[in-house]
Amino acid sequence: MTGSLRRIAFAAGGSLAGLACTLAGAVAADLDGSAIESELIGRSIVWWEEGGWHKGHLLLSPDGTAEISVDDPQPAGDTGRWAIRGGDLCTVWGDLREGREKCYSVRRGADGRFVTSGGNVFEIRDAGV
Repeated sequence: MTGSLRRIAFAAGGSLAGLACTLAGAVAADLDGSAIESELIGRSIVWWEEGGWHKGHLLLSPDGTAEISVDDPQPAGDTGRWAIRGGDLCTVWGDLREGREKCYSVRRGADGRFVTSGGNVFEIRDAGV
């Protein structure tokens, strides 16, 4: 390849890489509190740990109550409450985490799933889906 063709190919590759990073960043931006509420609250959610082995179901009800099941590796369930604090989704459970509140930012992935800053993946599974 001649010098000028190499420069054009390099410039085009750099531009495409920059565009891909920009698009990925736009898709992966943290949701704000109102977006979390409109996207996740009142919806049936299947969750799993990114790269992990825990998985289950989650329901965040409009009245602030929450239900969680852990299906694997050992079945368990709990109830608690959820809230939005500073743009983060916060949960406190009766037994899980010994009742301590934990807050996570939430991002929408390119595949339409949601990923928390704690490494959990949420997928909406409403009735009939």
